[in-house]
Amino acid sequence: MATSMLTNPYGFSQSSKTYASDTYAAMTRQQWANYVSTFVPLENQLIQYATDPNVVSNSMAEASRDVNASFDAQEGAFQRRMRGLGVTLDADQQQARQRQTGLTRALADVNAQNAAGYTTRMRQQSILGNPAPMGGM
Repeated sequence: MATSMLTNPYGFSQSSKTYASDTYAAMTRQQWANYVSTFVPLENQLIQYATDPNVVSNSMAEASRDVNASFDAQEGAFQRRMRGLGVTLDADQQQARQRQTGLTRALADVNAQNAAGYTTRMRQQSILGNPAPMGGM
């Protein structure tokens, strides 16, 4: 019973001539196993994200979907407001509104895709350890 009090959490006896090196080796193995089980999966996810060229195109496509969904929702709100007021646009007004909305939508779509692509590439470079900016948008 007295010997159990003289052992460390790794089971090595303090009276052993190699107590310190055995304890250090066991602690190092435990830390490595903890690192491999905890951090390596996260590192692998980050490496996958940072090196996958599809990440940029996916973020740009998502930005485009979001912009178009916003404009679709805005159009629905406009139509409901017009119906609620009992107002209709004549053909020239509808054409001018469609043209302006189309131009604004296209500009917003391009800007959103550019911003998403740029920030995603910057994030990828940052994860890879490149702190240098890649130039402006």
